[in-house]
Amino acid sequence: MRIVRIYSKTSGESAIEVREVPMSGPRPTSASFQAGALFFRETAEGFVQDLHHAPRRQLIFLTSGILEIESSGGERFVCRPGDLIFAEDTQGKGHITRSLRDTRGFVHVAMPDDFDVTAWPLIKKG
Repeated sequence: MRIVRIYSKTSGESAIEVREVPMSGPRPTSASFQAGALFFRETAEGFVQDLHHAPRRQLIFLTSGILEIESSGGERFVCRPGDLIFAEDTQGKGHITRSLRDTRGFVHVAMPDDFDVTAWPLIKKG
């Protein structure tokens, strides 16, 4: 299972990378993690949110629609229903999001400071 990470570099630029969620066992399962508040959101097709920060470190489950994420440096990544996104660019220049097709449905889960995906295997360097 992959997770798309949006983060801030030391330069203040945002970046995107894709990592693999580590799992093991006959029915592959990850470790358990503590989480915080949860909320749901929908965004209409065609909506563009210009450069913005993640309001908190949050794990986002895309349930419907097609989302494009763009880093402050211009790198783009398309997410589809079922994709996991970890937004932790709470400072710096931020990122752009675009609703490319259909209404985007999201489940947002606030994640604590000790939730760290940087040791997980890197699939694509952003």
